[in-house]
Amino acid sequence: MGSCFTVFFEDPFWVGILEVEEGGGYWAARHVFGAEPGNAELVAFMLGHFHELYLRRPPPGAGSLLPVSRKAADSARNPKRAQREARRDLQGSTSTRSQAALSASLEARKAGAKASRREALSEAEALRFQLRARKRKERRRGH
Repeated sequence: MGSCFTVFFEDPFWVGILEVEEGGGYWAARHVFGAEPGNAELVAFMLGHFHELYLRRPPPGAGSLLPVSRKAADSARNPKRAQREARRDLQGSTSTRSQAALSASLEARKAGAKASRREALSEAEALRFQLRARKRKERRRGH
């Protein structure tokens, strides 16, 4: 029996998925957290509400478990290959959507700051030009 609990960002909420492989079958349960859960909140959920996910599992013999092939899991695997595959899985996981959303908001803020900086510089340059023009006029008049 093996199980895995994964937390990822599914726009606009954070979601936890419990995947369990038991008795030659596979089932999964889903829990929506809402805001991004911290470590303390995850631990509290595991201790207080994790059993509720297990209660959602189908009863034995209900026929709703997906069959799992044991052939690939039983064969010996190269540990380096397993490490590469795990790294690849993590890079392509759904949680990268949250990272993409954060980087998009960062880019938007940077673009806004750049535009406001450019506007402030052009206003300052226009002010300096007016000051130079006024001084030039005063010099021509002999003041």
